[in-house]
Amino acid sequence: MSKGKNRDARINLAALLLVAAFGLIAYRLFYLQVFKADRYQALAREQRLQFADLKPRRGCILDRDGEVLAISREAYSIYAIPYLVEDTGSAAAELSLVLGKPRQDVERKLRSGSGFVYLERKVDPETAEKVEGLGIQGIGLEKESKRFYPRKELACQVLGYVGTDNVGLAGLELQYEELLAGEEGQAELEVDPRGDPIPGVTRVIKKPVDGSDIQLSIDSEIQFKLQEQLKLSVEGSGAKGGTGLVMDCSTGEILAMATFPHFDVNAYPETDPALARNRAVTDAFEPGSVLKVITAMAALEEQVVSPGSVIHIPPSIQVGKYEFKDDHPMPRSDLTFTEVIAHSSNLGTIKTAISLGKEAMAEYLRRCGLGCRTGVDFPGEAAGKVPEPGAWTATTLPTVAIGQGIAVTPLQLAVVMAAVANGGTMVHPHFLRGVIHPDGSREERDVEEEERVISENTAASLRHILGEVVRVGTGTRAAMALYNCGGKTGTAMKPDPRGGYREAYIASFAGFAPAENPRLVAVITLDEPLQVYGGLAAAPCFSRVMEFALQHLEITPSLEKRNTSDKVVPQ
Repeated sequence: MSKGKNRDARINLAALLLVAAFGLIAYRLFYLQVFKADRYQALAREQRLQFADLKPRRGCILDRDGEVLAISREAYSIYAIPYLVEDTGSAAAELSLVLGKPRQDVERKLRSGSGFVYLERKVDPETAEKVEGLGIQGIGLEKESKRFYPRKELACQVLGYVGTDNVGLAGLELQYEELLAGEEGQAELEVDPRGDPIPGVTRVIKKPVDGSDIQLSIDSEIQFKLQEQLKLSVEGSGAKGGTGLVMDCSTGEILAMATFPHFDVNAYPETDPALARNRAVTDAFEPGSVLKVITAMAALEEQVVSPGSVIHIPPSIQVGKYEFKDDHPMPRSDLTFTEVIAHSSNLGTIKTAISLGKEAMAEYLRRCGLGCRTGVDFPGEAAGKVPEPGAWTATTLPTVAIGQGIAVTPLQLAVVMAAVANGGTMVHPHFLRGVIHPDGSREERDVEEEERVISENTAASLRHILGEVVRVGTGTRAAMALYNCGGKTGTAMKPDPRGGYREAYIASFAGFAPAENPRLVAVITLDEPLQVYGGLAAAPCFSRVMEFALQHLEITPSLEKRNTSDKVVPQ
């Protein structure tokens, strides 16, 4: 074979191989672009496109006058993509100075080997600007929002708080999470090979829906006064703590509620969880003589006694193995029923309860809602504890009649006192007044039907009796300069977890004002004050808070002030 023919054969073979190769490439391209197009398009989208949640604005919490109690402000989270940080040690040193964090903590995160790590969550815009100014590669900012409470400690246990992710964790922030949170949106964005978003190519798939604002019944001025006076009363009496509330006796609107010690809601992560408890709602206690209001209510309504009925007060009463006595001397051995309650005679109250009977007593405890939650719009409400009627022993009736062996919350006491004050109907306590939706429309709270507990005549008689408690009885220190009021003192031993009681007391006062046309009720409790009697420890706090609240609401002063006795009988 000639050399020319060999050359032609080689050329033909090479051409054939090229054609085959191009054919294979063409086939592969056709296969990929036609049969596998959807798969590789999806892979490309996954690499190039990312989806991001669009956070809505969390709704504000407002007081009854529209003052902001909780609002979300602009904040930034500082993050790192560690493998992009070139000089870890130098970056950690610079960032630690700006963020105010130990250098070793920052460096440990930068060396974590993670693809993404937060260095600090929700810093203010000024700090974020300083971090950005450092120009460190691999360090970025993520725009977020941070919950802010302008009044710091005001209504702290009522408002509650949110977590780092802006989800309500306690209080009304938790109760109304669904309204406040809004709905997240979603956006599609393109990223470069480093994973950074490419400006101008973001597409909103679903717009976020901002949360609604909620307006509360809380009056910030009354709330401030209550917290101020609780602090003074606790510190002045040597008590471990104190709880109080002020409520409209006709509507059930809660104007103020607090527990001392207080805390700054903005610093909740560093706060002892015990301080965040709203004890007026979540904690039940044995009320002592304040509960004589229900014994009196039942006895008057069932016509077992009248305000002028005379009751003989013996030195003691033996019931089963137990002997009951009065905690302090009575003015005389024969007292009217009004004087029994005014001077808080245990023996007079027990004799009345025995005449009433356990079935009737149990029924009025039920009517007043004890042992059941009030339904207040607040998480974690306690129901209290009432002995089951079938389990009552010989001593249950006399014990319960004077407020021992039974547990109630301060809010339950306020509801009972409101029924006396408003003419005999149970109110539904609540914080919410209305909801302001993102479109500006307003939705008012539904008004619930009230249930009658006692007649108007019984309520009027009981208001007079409780007025005598303040005028000449155990509650003279609850008297005010401009308004007449009524109420009941309470001093109760605290149960011992091991059984029985220990030498520690809760002092309380629950009352209403003005006596002629009640508008407000208030309850004050002090935990283990050195001066144990409710008339001495809790009643003065009631007086100062209630008088301020009535003047703040521009309630007309009482036209004729009743004279009060200088003598204070403790109870």
